[in-house]
Amino acid sequence: MIDQLRPMEIFQCVAELGSFRAAAKKLKLSPSVISHHITQLEAQLGTPLLYRSTRRMSLTDAGSELLAASQRMTAAAYEGLAAMNRRAHQPVGKLSITVNTGSASNPFAQIYTSFAKAYPKIQLSIHLSDYDVPLEGSQFDLAIRGKPGGLEDTAYRAAKLGYIPFGIFASPQYIATRPPVATLDELNGWDRIQAPVIPWSVFAKMADGETATTEPSIVVSCDNFEMGRQFMLQGLGFMIEATALFADDVAAGRAVQVLPGQKLRPLAVHAIYPANAPSDSPARLLIDHMLGLDWMVEAGYWAREI
Repeated sequence: MIDQLRPMEIFQCVAELGSFRAAAKKLKLSPSVISHHITQLEAQLGTPLLYRSTRRMSLTDAGSELLAASQRMTAAAYEGLAAMNRRAHQPVGKLSITVNTGSASNPFAQIYTSFAKAYPKIQLSIHLSDYDVPLEGSQFDLAIRGKPGGLEDTAYRAAKLGYIPFGIFASPQYIATRPPVATLDELNGWDRIQAPVIPWSVFAKMADGETATTEPSIVVSCDNFEMGRQFMLQGLGFMIEATALFADDVAAGRAVQVLPGQKLRPLAVHAIYPANAPSDSPARLLIDHMLGLDWMVEAGYWAREI
């Protein structure tokens, strides 16, 4: 098989460029050498790959199939070589970011863990806060933000990373003590754990775009997701948060999604960074890393579009 890789590369070049002469020029070989490799490959495979005439060249069915396989193989090879090149020439530097407190919990914490493993020579500093920190004049290189009301107009750039689904959650013990609910307004008879500290009207607009007509009482307010989660698990009330953050609790029976039919609009999440940040800067590397989180998308924790 190794002996066939070079002829396959030549065949792929001929097929993509549409002529022996163009492939010979690109590969810096003579047309006769190109023809020899193609003929040899066809003999080894026992089937013609190209239809040749004085005016045009086209692929046979077998040639089309081999071209697709060769292109997949080439793409995988380039990806592997690029990964090895990145490993050999690891970016070096510091990256200071500000994110919300929910990012300290799984699965979102895995984003930063995987980035740190991919770029071990970048010193990552993470500031956790559910309050926006002004980037201008700060020590932060990048902020990860999701705001129902949209982003402020600043000189910084905003790269949309995706959308995070939200839900309403409470412990089974708390739900057993409250009257059943069928709508968001009926939660006015329940107790809300306000973590993060966001007005109820914001969540009501996420649900149906309307201003809330009723509002549940706030039993406790805090600016830390994990503390709010503990309050919820202990039966103090309900929380509204990213569904990904409660996936493990729901699976283990520690939490229940309330009003699962009430769809809250997913929250758009952006990376905010200086407009002059180079494409190979640590900030831009983290953005590219987050845009490639296929496992988050496949698990339903993250959406590219809505």
